Amino acid sequence: MISLRLSLAVISALTCWTIVHAAGYGERQHQVDERGCNKCPPGTYMKDYCTKEQKTVCRPCKEGFYSDQYNMFDRCEECRSCRYEYAEKCQNTTNANCSCHNGFLCSNNVCSECQVNKCVKGEKPKKTEIALDAKMINYTYQCELLKEERPNLTSEPSPERRRDGVDYVPVILGIGFVLVSLTLLVFLSYACVKNLKKYRAHNDPKEVLAVSINTSDSRLSKEESGSVLIMQDESKNNSIGPLCLEEVGLQFIQSVD
Repeated sequence: MISLRLSLAVISALTCWTIVHAAGYGERQHQVDERGCNKCPPGTYMKDYCTKEQKTVCRPCKEGFYSDQYNMFDRCEECRSCRYEYAEKCQNTTNANCSCHNGFLCSNNVCSECQVNKCVKGEKPKKTEIALDAKMINYTYQCELLKEERPNLTSEPSPERRRDGVDYVPVILGIGFVLVSLTLLVFLSYACVKNLKKYRAHNDPKEVLAVSINTSDSRLSKEESGSVLIMQDESKNNSIGPLCLEEVGLQFIQSVD
């Protein structure tokens, strides 16, 4: 059983090696007289075949010629000549690519002819390919409407839109700051007024005067008590401050004693 598995593994490995070697052999080597000769790389052509004594002799392509793959050719291919404009210049490893003037379209894959672009604003040309042979493909065009791009409402606005429009974040933050400040101001004002009322009620001169009278001699006559009441009534309409009223009460009590 082990020998069978080992045999299958060896056969699989040999098969994979053969496939890989054959692929590399076909791309970069060529069999000549049962010998594997190296092909010339892109940008070169073959000068001499390989022999038992030497490898394949390659030479670079001259200006105006190219080769774009491994080859065994004795010369490079001539570069394409563009009738109108060059999209890409010819290099020793790539052929030239042609293009048309602005407002024209290529009529084939090598752009040897051009035709007028008949599409107007809001339209784009749709190309149809017609293969004539392995190398030549003709193009025909039809105009079709451009698809309207609907704005993505859920996406974040771009920096350009932020600059053109109004950025509401600073406005909202400013309004919130003003509201919080007003709330704190009202609260502090209410607390100050409340504390001021308590202070005035606690230090009211009328109460001080009443306490002073109660602590005086209890043997005041009805006439003297009436005099105190009269002075208290007069103090309501008196324009003298609370401190003056307190001094008058104290002097009256001292005179009675």
